Amino acid sequence: MMGARPAPGTAAPPAGRPHLARLAGARDALVTIALSAAAAVAIGSVRAPAADLAQRVAETSDVYVLPPPDEVVALSLGYRSALADLLWSHVLVSQGLHTMERRRFENLTLLLDAINALDPPFRDPYLFADALITFQTTTTPHHEVVKAREIMERGVENRPLDGELWLALGQFVAFIAPASYLTDPAEQAQWRLDGARMLERAAELGGGDANISWQALGGAGILGRAGQRDAQIRFLQRTLAVTDDKELKQKARAQLDKLLDARDAERYRRRLDGFSEIWRRDLPFVSNTAILVLGPPRDPAYCAGGAHADEPRCATTWRAWAERIEGQP
Repeated sequence: MMGARPAPGTAAPPAGRPHLARLAGARDALVTIALSAAAAVAIGSVRAPAADLAQRVAETSDVYVLPPPDEVVALSLGYRSALADLLWSHVLVSQGLHTMERRRFENLTLLLDAINALDPPFRDPYLFADALITFQTTTTPHHEVVKAREIMERGVENRPLDGELWLALGQFVAFIAPASYLTDPAEQAQWRLDGARMLERAAELGGGDANISWQALGGAGILGRAGQRDAQIRFLQRTLAVTDDKELKQKARAQLDKLLDARDAERYRRRLDGFSEIWRRDLPFVSNTAILVLGPPRDPAYCAGGAHADEPRCATTWRAWAERIEGQP
């Protein structure tokens, strides 16, 4: 119905409305384009100076926002291990960023102190303390070298039976620090002796891990060069007493033969061979450490009455057994 009229009560659409709508849309598009162009010009005008400023300005120092370690423990609200893990993650990430930027991580030792206070048995911060502290820039201040030793010694206090921690501490104190970071000859000599004793403890605890014992063996040489022959002998004897590694036993025994005179060497060889014979005869399926803990075998019937009380086979401890073996003609 081409000639139809609008229904009663409805208004006819005003003439030209579609044209006005198109004009409004075009205007909005032009405004958008103009604003985008103005924004692009503004960004372009400040981008180059901002980039140049970013290249010239670099972060040179760190701000430590945590309170002292004891207060950090209180602020953890009981979530001590969780907060220690969080801080340790921050240490590892920040260390990488500082290394990339070639600047020292000034807050590292403070963060390690806080982590140690939060979770004293947490092993990794002690194990990697020396590497994190010294592997930063070309020079390491003396006080930070001392601090690295302090943190690692704190580790062996909290984990006294951890042979790997003792080994890391001994190697740092005996070899790494005197050779790379210390300059005073007297201090170098003292650190080497201290490190040798730490390596001796590592060798004792590493009896079941031949790798630890092998690495710790260098401490015996330090004691020998320092003129501490008795300490060197004790080091080698303790290593022999706990290790199950045959090659290490041969090496330690060869060094002992050079240090002991003929009589002492014969007495020690008799004691060592006698122990090995008892071990093979009595409990060959247990480890060296286990047989030492169990003690020497003893025949109650033979040893009853006291007639044979002074014989080695009636000894109740390995110490007593060794004394009686060495006392035999």
